[in-house]
Amino acid sequence: MKKNTILYLLIFVLIVVNGFFLYNYLVRPQHQGPKESGNFIAKELHLNKAQMQEFNTLEDKHHNVMKGINDDIKNDKDALFEKITASQINKATVDSLITSITNKKGLKEKEMFSRLRGIYLLCNDKQKERFSDIIKKARRFDNSVPKNPPKRD
Repeated sequence: MKKNTILYLLIFVLIVVNGFFLYNYLVRPQHQGPKESGNFIAKELHLNKAQMQEFNTLEDKHHNVMKGINDDIKNDKDALFEKITASQINKATVDSLITSITNKKGLKEKEMFSRLRGIYLLCNDKQKERFSDIIKKARRFDNSVPKNPPKRD
C-alpha cells in the first residue's frame, strides 16, 4: 500500500508540472510567437499609422516567404534523415540534399536582410537612427562570445 501511495503522489506531481508547462508554453496570453520581434521593432520605432500598414504588409510577406523556405528545408532534412537507415547510401544524393539545405538557409538570410532593409526604408531620419541602434545591439548580442574563454587542459 505504501508503494502505491508514493506512486500516486509522483503521478499527481507530474500531472501538475506538465499542466504548468503546457500552460506556460502553449497558452500564455502575453506570448505572441514569431510576430513578437516585429512588434518590438514597430514599438521601438514609434511607427505612424501609414508606416504600420506598410510594416504589416512587409511582415506578412516575410512570414510567407520564410514559411515556404522552412517547409522546403524540413522536406530536404526529412529526405536526408531517411538515408541514415538506408541499406545503400548514394553519396551524391546525400551531398545534393546537404547543398540544397545550405542554399535554402542562405535564402533565409537574404530574406531577413530584405525584411530589415524594407523596415529601414519606411523609417524617417530619426527612426533610421533608432533602427541602426537596435540592429547594432542585436548583432552584439548575437555574437556574444567571452573575450577570454576558459582554457581546456
